[in-house]
Amino acid sequence: MKALVWHKKEDIRYETVPDPEIEEEGDAIIKVSTCAICGSDLHLFHNFIPAMKPGDVVGHEMMGEVVEVGRGVTKLKKGERVVIPFTINCDECDQCRRGNFSLCERSNRNKPLADKLFGHSTAGLFGYTHLTGGYAGGQAEYLRVPFADGTHIKVPDGLSDEQVLFLGDIFPTGWQAAVQCEIKRTDTVAIWGAGPVGQMAVRSAIISAPGRWSRSTIFPSG
Repeated sequence: MKALVWHKKEDIRYETVPDPEIEEEGDAIIKVSTCAICGSDLHLFHNFIPAMKPGDVVGHEMMGEVVEVGRGVTKLKKGERVVIPFTINCDECDQCRRGNFSLCERSNRNKPLADKLFGHSTAGLFGYTHLTGGYAGGQAEYLRVPFADGTHIKVPDGLSDEQVLFLGDIFPTGWQAAVQCEIKRTDTVAIWGAGPVGQMAVRSAIISAPGRWSRSTIFPSG
């Protein structure tokens, strides 16, 4: 298959790599229909995040169609359309049961390394260094999805890729910012930065406290 492959600082290439395969019974394989480039991919491009290795496939905003499932997968079947979130979550560990999916205790294959650097491991992440598990990303034709029963968002019939793609990362980032602010209808909200996350934060703020909005104040960065 074709994929975007990291080689070194400021060197990402469009290359042919091996197709992903089912490795664990909880895996699924999706055929990627749409993907996006996240601003945090620039951290990898400029090599600000350590533990990238030549040959790593990048990308963590993607969606597509299920084409294969492991024998342990019960919530997905071939032909279903799914958005795949940035975080890989098992849905069974203590942190996942608490709703802290980004801290999944089972999905980071390199947990000791992450513990040493960060002080506490994150969940496994797609296409984002070996500190987060070294999983291949989704800027590719196909993607292996570990813990597939938990790591997916099913797409309802009638919705296009463009309507749901951002559910994997960029929209939840802006939404979480608004939620943590506990916005009231009488509040004034200012958002610094009008990039993709800023735009999603604006929309999330409006949705969070409807009824008294006349305009959103945005202070672009730079």
